[in-house]
Amino acid sequence: MFKLAVKAAWVDRLKKGYPWVYTEALRTPPMGIKQGELVILTETNNQPFAQAYYNPHSKLACRILTRDLKVKIDEAYFIKLFSDALARRERHISEPYYRLVHAEGDHLPGLVIDRFADTLVCQTSTAGMEKLKALWVKALQTLLKPQYIIFRDNIKNRESENLGLGIHTLGTSPFEGDLLFVKENDLTFYADPINGQKTGWFYDQRANRFWIRGRSKDKTVLDLYTYSGGFGVSTAKGQAKHVTFVDSSEQALLLAKNAMDLNELATPCEFIQEDVFSLLPKMIEQQQTFDIVLADPPAFVKIAHQKMVGLKGYQKLAKLAAQVVAKNGILMIATCSHHASTNEFQDAIIKGIAKTGRTARLVRKAGADKDHPINPFLPENHYLKSLAFKLD
Repeated sequence: MFKLAVKAAWVDRLKKGYPWVYTEALRTPPMGIKQGELVILTETNNQPFAQAYYNPHSKLACRILTRDLKVKIDEAYFIKLFSDALARRERHISEPYYRLVHAEGDHLPGLVIDRFADTLVCQTSTAGMEKLKALWVKALQTLLKPQYIIFRDNIKNRESENLGLGIHTLGTSPFEGDLLFVKENDLTFYADPINGQKTGWFYDQRANRFWIRGRSKDKTVLDLYTYSGGFGVSTAKGQAKHVTFVDSSEQALLLAKNAMDLNELATPCEFIQEDVFSLLPKMIEQQQTFDIVLADPPAFVKIAHQKMVGLKGYQKLAKLAAQVVAKNGILMIATCSHHASTNEFQDAIIKGIAKTGRTARLVRKAGADKDHPINPFLPENHYLKSLAFKLD
């Protein structure tokens, strides 16, 4: 196995738990190491301290797998990590619908796996984890015996790792068509793991959906960026008076409507297919208001140098959304971008609300649910921020 020497200034941080090694942290440019190869990281005195994988095509050159130099990276290694991850989920979630593997949060950099009972949806974002795929797929089959595995390897950051894009499957789908069932908080939804966003469902918002559900009785609700209806359907289950679902995707709204029917919810609903930034000014002009306004948009800050533009987008969204919140109503808004810190996001939302002349009280600050563990040494792992405000 190749050895890579790390600059002294970086060694202590890496030994304490930081899992990423940038090209600038390496002492000498490595030669002859293929994309995705396993390597040993060493200190300046040539003392080894970690096993990692390497990619010459990425500025993020290495991702650490383990600091145990005696461990062999084989099928048994992955079975152990998957077993640990499974045990952590089963302590908190009673049914097999959750994020099984959350990349660095489960010491498996470059790998995300969402579980839908006998179906697993996997996303591989690094060359190293791609090269190890035969081992970890075999480990999954040994441990969980899934009927169907979907590889959603069409995510943008694969390009920076010099990897191709595509969607592949292994096994036989247990359902007709592309849709899967998702069970969450005594509700059942539809997920689209082939054509939908990410893996087809956002398990990270589970606890946030349950929180707002408990405050929805007899309330009117506006669910912006509804996707498959996770928030809106949850408020209907919480006995909301009326729910308005908004999304630019016809297919997303259809999934939300089907979820209402699937759960036999009779709450009066409206489904609006329109861009949020086009719809909200019209609602403001018509003086429409809602007791609860929910906004869970796609990331406005997708790359670091666009952070200021993205934060202005959140500020604009907060300004518009706050104007359709009824007196003493709740505005719940989220970001899924790790590039914006919680404080930066919160500051943008508060500024947006302030521009309406209304006062707001922060009543809840939260992140992703328990099946999305955070690596404490990697701030980038803490991506989801959810804020709820009570407006005067």
